[in-house]
Amino acid sequence: MKQFELANVKHWMSRHFTRRHVVILAVLWLAFTTWTFLIVSSGLDHAREQPWTVVTVTAASVLGPMTGAISRGFQGCCLQASLSLLPYCFAGLAVGSLTQVAWHPQAMWLRVFRLAIWASGIFVWFAGGILSFFHALS
Repeated sequence: MKQFELANVKHWMSRHFTRRHVVILAVLWLAFTTWTFLIVSSGLDHAREQPWTVVTVTAASVLGPMTGAISRGFQGCCLQASLSLLPYCFAGLAVGSLTQVAWHPQAMWLRVFRLAIWASGIFVWFAGGILSFFHALS
């Protein structure tokens, strides 16, 4: 029974998400993770004495706008700033993801446009992490 369910999930995912989707996600994640590392390692107070904080925040870049709050140990004002970005970033991610599920155009230029929507949604999500640093590291 479990194998049947797993096969259905794989089939559903392969119908909506291709290797191109994975490559776009991986490239953007790697770029924003690198950028997060550079920002935190140079902008966080006493970063050299807190290597685990730098590592944790860098690994948490996947959490988008929450990285600013994580960098400051969820201080109230930093958490509030990150949470204020969350709805906008999540909306971008949701639009980008739902478009992939709901729309399967046949024309090549529309398929490229669909991938651009995916990339934009992922970009907005990860950019929220960079934006959250404007408050957290100020």
